[in-house]
Amino acid sequence: MAALGERAEGFPPLNYDKHLFQERQLRSVTSNTRADAREFLGFAARHKLAVTVHPYPLDAADRALRDLKAGRFDGAAVLVP
Repeated sequence: MAALGERAEGFPPLNYDKHLFQERQLRSVTSNTRADAREFLGFAARHKLAVTVHPYPLDAADRALRDLKAGRFDGAAVLVP
């Protein structure tokens, strides 16, 4: 496994500006069942996983992307309708 900041062999470098931060589509993901969610939440509780989220109102999605790009926080940005 590559160390943080190193590139894994066989994978091209990711250009965040081009490949990630220009994304502007909302998608619904339905690949997990309620049973999957219960199983994951049980795992998280047993392993004491801590999740950090930063809520943004839906109309501030552009600001959330700018903050992510600038590295202003660790964790996940969550858009709240």
